[in-house]
Amino acid sequence: MLRRVVDWIDERAHVRDLYREQMVDYKVPKNLTFPYVFGVLALTTFAIQIISGIILIMYYKPLIAHAFDSTNFTIMREISFGWLFRHIHAAGANFFLAIVYLHMFTGIYYNAYKKPRELVWIIGWVIFFVLLMTALSGYLLPWGQLSYWGMVVTTEIPMSLKEAPFLKGLLGAIGETVSIWMKGGYKLEDLALGRFFGLHVLFLPLLLMILVGIHLFLVRAAGISNPDGYEIDKKAEPEKVVPFHPYMTLKEGAYAMWYLALFFFFVFFHMSHFLPADNFEPADPLKTPPHIAPEWYLLGFYEIFRSIPSKFWGFVAFNLSLIFLLILPFLDFSPIKSARRRPLFFIMFVVFVISAIALTILGTMAPTPTNAKLGMFFTFTTFLFFLSLPVISFLEWGWYKAKGGQS
Repeated sequence: MLRRVVDWIDERAHVRDLYREQMVDYKVPKNLTFPYVFGVLALTTFAIQIISGIILIMYYKPLIAHAFDSTNFTIMREISFGWLFRHIHAAGANFFLAIVYLHMFTGIYYNAYKKPRELVWIIGWVIFFVLLMTALSGYLLPWGQLSYWGMVVTTEIPMSLKEAPFLKGLLGAIGETVSIWMKGGYKLEDLALGRFFGLHVLFLPLLLMILVGIHLFLVRAAGISNPDGYEIDKKAEPEKVVPFHPYMTLKEGAYAMWYLALFFFFVFFHMSHFLPADNFEPADPLKTPPHIAPEWYLLGFYEIFRSIPSKFWGFVAFNLSLIFLLILPFLDFSPIKSARRRPLFFIMFVVFVISAIALTILGTMAPTPTNAKLGMFFTFTTFLFFLSLPVISFLEWGWYKAKGGQS
């Protein structure tokens, strides 16, 4: 009976043909390394976030009089396994962003942003940006002390435009308008909470699903990049490729199982890393915490902002770092791909990774003069990576031509 139903559906939807085309007949390089699994892990975590988020929406109340209690009492204590779904969602947000960062660093290392994959990188950057906005909007919803004051600081950042050395009046008005729009007024109240709730549970997740679908389509259209940087002719070099199924599906499935084991280990035993104790205190507009800092995934950008003495130029710098990531395919136009074959690029990539880690660590520390100087130094080395790419590309073009176009 079941087989008849399957055959009836397949006769009309051609599911078997689609499966064969997209899974069995689709070929990928056989030398893909472990970092290539981060894309699948990100997709797995995204699915976990959607499912756990739908369950939490059923019991959350987006009003400042009820938000804290609905999160910390109704969900955590009164609903069966509500605590588990909140833990999964809170840990999942951190794991999701950690995997996306690793996925991006892998793409940079293997130069997966170069022709013909520029659109893959650009859409991936948009996913990263929307994901940051999703995490930021969700951070306010528990309405705890850290949530409230973290969002107060965030919504005041556009006010930095008032310190612009030029067009101060115009830029200041724009900054103030953006700040007021984010807060829904001059302070965070029900209107702001409702806006962030709507963004977090409806608009941004739908946008993410669309963008992820486009990203996956583009990956399939352009083909998965090769760790060695060579483009493989799948017809002329069949010995260098393997079917996506079963070779990659079994390999990625095994990695996904190990990942889920690690994920649920933290969910059950180490949630203090993702649900800080200070946020179990209701938001109090009259009581400022001694040290306010964003979540770890924003600390690098936050340190760039605060390490520069001028708030305006700090605002420009951290936005410029995002823009440089976006236009990476156009900064690096070398004909050679993969850091494995680019020693100068590899050196600068290591500098970039160290700088990003250092800025994240400094973002957790008090803003002392010494830390500010270190922050400025690592901000400089971060931008040095991006600014060095055109120079490295010119040098490698000369070397490439000297070799007769052989890399």
